Amino acid sequence: MSNSTYPKAKSLLFVSSIKPENFMPSFESEADAIILDLEDSVPSERKDEGRANILRFCRDNAQYKFFVRVNDVQSPFFADDMKFLLELGLDKLHGVMLAKTEQKAHIESVINALGEIPLLLLIESALGVQNLPITASQPCVKQLAFGAFDMILDLGLRDGEGKDFMLNYVRTQMALASRINNLLPPINRVFPNTRDESRLKTNMELAYSMGFGGSLTFYPNQLAIINAIFAQGNNQIEWAKEILRLVELHKGETFSFEGNVVDIPMIKKAQGILERKY
Repeated sequence: MSNSTYPKAKSLLFVSSIKPENFMPSFESEADAIILDLEDSVPSERKDEGRANILRFCRDNAQYKFFVRVNDVQSPFFADDMKFLLELGLDKLHGVMLAKTEQKAHIESVINALGEIPLLLLIESALGVQNLPITASQPCVKQLAFGAFDMILDLGLRDGEGKDFMLNYVRTQMALASRINNLLPPINRVFPNTRDESRLKTNMELAYSMGFGGSLTFYPNQLAIINAIFAQGNNQIEWAKEILRLVELHKGETFSFEGNVVDIPMIKKAQGILERKY
């Protein structure tokens, strides 16, 4: 498998591969991980240009690791993306984000082309949701991410409570599949409004409360809010460590922590947080 260490990222920032002027500012931003994009942000006639930009950047900046979002397996660009990643060198990657993952064969196509490489599956369609029990259990899969824009199109959703209900159903399935298969917590959708901080917070807090570990974004001005909300998971881990430290210190005697009596359910909660690390 690639020598990369797969990141537990709160914020994953997409950067179009045809905008090389944005590469360095993105790596110097608050984003926990960068996804250089060869898919939706790159027109068909500019895919080669995007690949060349990534190669050039890597030659000049070997210290950076990142994800690459490749085109889906059924697209005419997939084979060239695989050749490109081999030329680039898999040691440059945290992993590969596979667009429109819908079935086991899609994952096998990547592994057959590249060998074992960490995979971040983008779930963007009804079929992708239906087959989560299969795809989430495949070798090399580390994490799931929610592609809401394509999901909305695939399902024909319209603005309103029904749309929100359906998107939350997808989140639910992703959270369950992640837990069942011992994956990292799933990654939330891109929130499209760059100015509405209140709705951004609401969306991210919802995802956090559902067990998600971070969020995708195209927008650097959203990073601070995303990082702050999903950092609560780190705070939970520190809380659990302190509870168990105090349990050992008190040797079975009852005690209070932050105004609450520490009982068996609270101890089990702390143990569960540390066992799962999320």
